[in-house]
Amino acid sequence: MSANLKVLHLICACLFLGNVIVSGIWAVLAERTRNHAIIQFSNRVVLITDLVFTFLGSLGVVWTGFSLSGGYGGYADHLWIQWSYALLGLSGLIWLFVLVPIQLKQRQLLRDTDTVCDAYWRLSRIWQISGAVATALPLPIVYFMVNKPL
Repeated sequence: MSANLKVLHLICACLFLGNVIVSGIWAVLAERTRNHAIIQFSNRVVLITDLVFTFLGSLGVVWTGFSLSGGYGGYADHLWIQWSYALLGLSGLIWLFVLVPIQLKQRQLLRDTDTVCDAYWRLSRIWQISGAVATALPLPIVYFMVNKPL
C-alpha cells in the first residue's frame, strides 16, 4: 500500500470535509448580515469552492479510497468500506440534487433583485437543513478509516 496514496487520500478527505463544513458556516454568517451584497458574494464563493474543493475532493477521496481498498482485499470484503461508500454517496446525492440546485436558484433570485426576497429565505432554510445532513453523513467515515471496525 503506497504511503503517497494514503497521503493523497487524507488530503482529499480534508479538502472535502473542510469545505462542506466551512461552506455552511460561511453562508450562515453571510445571511446573518441580511445584506444583499454580502449574501450574493457568499453564494458565489460557496458555488466556486463547492466545485473546486467539494467536488474534486470527493472524486479524489473515492479514487484513492478505491485504490487503497485493494490493500485490504477489496471493498467487497469489508463493511467499513461499504458503509463509507454508502455514506459518501448519500451525502453526494443530497449535494448534487438538493444543495446545488438550491444554490443556483438562490443565485438567480439574488441577481434578479437588490433585496433578499422571501423565496430566498425559504430556500435557505431547506439548504441549511439538507446541508447539515449532507455534512454529518461523511463524518463517521473518518472513524471507519482509522478504526476499520466492521
